[in-house]
Amino acid sequence: MKIHILGALSGTEPFPNRNHTSWALELDNGNIYLFDAGENCSRTAYLSQMDLMQIKTIFISHSHYDHLAGLVNVFSTILKMRALYRDTQPRSIDIFMPEEKVWAGFNAFAESIGAYPLHTEINDHILSDGGFFKNDDIMVEFRGNEHVAKAENGDFRSFSFRITVGDKVIVYSGDVRSADEFADWSKECDVVLMESGHHHPWEVCEKWRNDNCRIGKVVFMHHGRDYINLPTQTAVATRRAWGRDVIFAEDDMIIEL
Repeated sequence: MKIHILGALSGTEPFPNRNHTSWALELDNGNIYLFDAGENCSRTAYLSQMDLMQIKTIFISHSHYDHLAGLVNVFSTILKMRALYRDTQPRSIDIFMPEEKVWAGFNAFAESIGAYPLHTEINDHILSDGGFFKNDDIMVEFRGNEHVAKAENGDFRSFSFRITVGDKVIVYSGDVRSADEFADWSKECDVVLMESGHHHPWEVCEKWRNDNCRIGKVVFMHHGRDYINLPTQTAVATRRAWGRDVIFAEDDMIIEL
């Protein structure tokens, strides 16, 4: 099982060799589950020889452009691959969006420019606090967070995820106002993928250490100015706070579980 980092940058201006937030979980059977879709994620995936036609489900944590703007490219890249290889095998992709209006707008845009993959059924779903997705491969639990203000009806518009595959547990923060929003999930897991665009990573690690969290691998992504401007100092301060090595994700990085 592999975690592919397709984009590790927060919503900043462009930087060389850095794309906005996206990562994929590739299982031993070849099936792929995509989390967020910042720009150029499908290019990174394709050039690293990931088989995008094996994407089974896509989860979009919230509707900010740095997590969503590359989704139409995912669809169009699959479309091009299916045409190139003359692949007519019927396929389906489940996609989870944070809001109905976001899906409606994306769907209309993708259809209008002819970006839908050939011979592919797209099954749309809306994320809900306490909801989950489960199949024979994986279980993904959803938790609403306060990164984006709630809708007028009280529904959450931003989500964190806990992913279980066999005996492995991965926690993905998405963007959060505070690490406290998924504190119970981070108490014990194999991997945490934590955003550092809105938090100092050393402060997050100090909290986890004080809370006696048992985390196998700590991976920071969605990098903000701390890591972009001062990568060495940030890595040193974070390692000291955690007491052991952490991973600062880079585009095209692979993390094996």
